[in-house]
Amino acid sequence: MMNDRNSAWVRIAACASVLGAALYAWTPAASAAGPSAAPSDEGVPETSIVPADGGGPAATQASPGAAAPSPAEAGMAPAPAGTASAGAHRMASAHRAPEVPKHFDVESADAVVKVVKVDWVYSEPVKTSKHLEQLQPDKFVRVTGSTHYFLRVHLRNGETGYIDPASVDILKPIDKIFQLSHNAAVLEKPNKWSKKLSEVHQGHNVHVIAISLNYAQIRMRSGLEGFIPLSSME
Repeated sequence: MMNDRNSAWVRIAACASVLGAALYAWTPAASAAGPSAAPSDEGVPETSIVPADGGGPAATQASPGAAAPSPAEAGMAPAPAGTASAGAHRMASAHRAPEVPKHFDVESADAVVKVVKVDWVYSEPVKTSKHLEQLQPDKFVRVTGSTHYFLRVHLRNGETGYIDPASVDILKPIDKIFQLSHNAAVLEKPNKWSKKLSEVHQGHNVHVIAISLNYAQIRMRSGLEGFIPLSSME
C-alpha cells in the first residue's frame, strides 16, 4: 500500500517538473513584447471600426489629413441643390424690365391715315415698351411702314413710333377694275406676313374695292375679299 502511494507522488512530482520547465521556456518570449503592449491595428482600413483602447466601446479611426465626412455620412440631410441660386434668380427676374425686340422686320409704306380711337404710340412694336404720346380720334398720322402686328408712324416731333393697326382707318374705298401684270397671292391682311387665302394670275382682271398702304383690297367672283400688292397691277 505504501509503495503505491510513493509511486503516485513520484509521478506527480515528475509532471510538475515538466510543467515548470515549459513555463520557464515561454516567459522570455512573452516578456519581450512588454507587459503593456497594445494590440496592433496594422492592415485595418482607416475607415474601419476598431477598438479605441483594445477593449470597451468602438471608435472611428481616421488618418490625420482625412477629409471631413459628407452630410450624408454624418447622418444629416443635404440642402436641396441650387436653392440659393434659384431664389436669387427669381428675385432678379421679378425686377427685370420687359424685354423689347431690338431687331424686327419692317415693310415700307407711305400713307396718311385717320385715327379712329384713343390709343398709345409705342417706342417699339410691343405694348410693354415706352409710351411716346397718345392718339386722338379724328386726327391724322403718317404711316411709314408695318411690322407683323404694328404700324410704324412718323410723329410731328420727329420721333418714330408704333401703333396698333386697329387704332386707325387704313382703307381708302375705291371701285375699279384692274388687270394684273403679275401673279399674286391674296392675303388676309395688308402685310407680307399675313395668311394666304387664294391666288390671282397675270392677265386676269381684278375688282379693287379699297387701297390700304401698299396693297389693294380686292373682291373675287366667289365673294372672297383679300389683299394683293399694288406692284402686281403695275
